[in-house]
Order: sequence, then structure tokens, then C-alpha cells
Amino acid sequence: MSDVRERLTRLIELASENAPEKQAALAFELCDLLVDWPPRYPQIMREPFEALLEKVLRRLDETTRRLIATRLSQNSETAVALLNECYLDVPAKARSMILERNQTPGDDEPSRVDLEAEARLIAAARQMGPIEFTHQFAEFFGVSPMMAQSILEDVSGDALAVACKGIGMRRVTYSTLVVFAAGRTGAGADAIYDRLAVFDAIPETGARRMLGHWRKEAAASRAA
Repeated sequence: MSDVRERLTRLIELASENAPEKQAALAFELCDLLVDWPPRYPQIMREPFEALLEKVLRRLDETTRRLIATRLSQNSETAVALLNECYLDVPAKARSMILERNQTPGDDEPSRVDLEAEARLIAAARQMGPIEFTHQFAEFFGVSPMMAQSILEDVSGDALAVACKGIGMRRVTYSTLVVFAAGRTGAGADAIYDRLAVFDAIPETGARRMLGHWRKEAAASRAA
């Protein structure tokens, strides 16, 4: 047990070094540890290492995040919270797996957005510029403006479907948002059609919990 604590302490000390190359090295070391967990290490000790990696991932460049996220998504032992942090950095097949992992039974109840609230969001999409609407979108879904931008600019359209399904939005409203979001990314007719079809394939519980994860990130950012 002492060597586990010593390793965690050392990694936490490394986490305090802000140089990008140090952060990347720390992330790779944490990833290697979690993917190839030593048999002598108690399973209960995975959690602090996972929490540390989740925090470090937010500081990495896009390429490094994708490398680590892809490896984590291929490991069945990766915690759901850590997978959720990786959602936007992995391909479609891995995203589907992450949503399925979020489908475990729980006590969260389905929600439904008020029709008037949906109408106001659509009106904002029509009337506001991209920056203004991103902030309005963030407020509507309870996510950070940075996450709102990532959702709206996700070229696959999966993230928008997850957010809309997670909040209990009606399909017709989602379809309207798809068209507006497509204008931001320059998507063609075929891409728009594919995105419209995504909505029905998204598992409701998985989407709700993914949105909950994005909301927790926003709350943590505000608190910091």
C-alpha cells in the first residue's frame, strides 16, 4: 500500500508543474498505469489516479487528448466519469460505447423541456450572432460557453444530439437546431441528413448522464 501512496504523491507533485510537456508526460504515465493496473495495487486506489487524470486531460492539447482518450476508451476498466471526459475526443464507435456505459440503472428521472423555452432557443438561433447564441445555448443547457461551442461545432453532430436528448428536447426542435448548427460548420445536405438520424439512436439515460457530466464541469469551473 505504501508504494501506491508514494506513487500518487509523486504524480500529484508532477501535476503542479504547468509546462505543457510535463502535463503531457504526466497524462501518459497515468494512462499507462490505469490501462495496465498492477495486480498488487488495490482496486480502490484507482479512483484518485482517475480523478487526477480527468483533471490533467483538461489542460492538454487536442492531439494528446485524443491519443490518451482513444486508449482509455479501449479499456473495459476505465471509469465512466473518465470516459465521459473523453467523449468529444474519440470516434463514433467509442462514443456509442461511452453512452452505453452510462446506461446503467439509476434513480435519475427523464426530463422534458418547456415548449416556450425551446421556442426561445430557436428564436435566439435565428436572431443572434454566433458568439451571442453560443452563450445563450450554454445557459439553456447549463454547460460552459466553451463546452457549448464544442457541442455546436462537433462535426459529427453526435454531441448536439446527446445534449438535446439529455435535456428532454423534442425532436422537431432538435432538427431545427441541427440546421442552424450545420451553418456554423459548413455541413452539406448529406451530413445534415445523417445528423437528423442520430437523435433516435442516442440512448436517453446515457445522454442525460453525459449532459450531467458537462454541467458538473461547468459548475466546477464557476466555483474555481
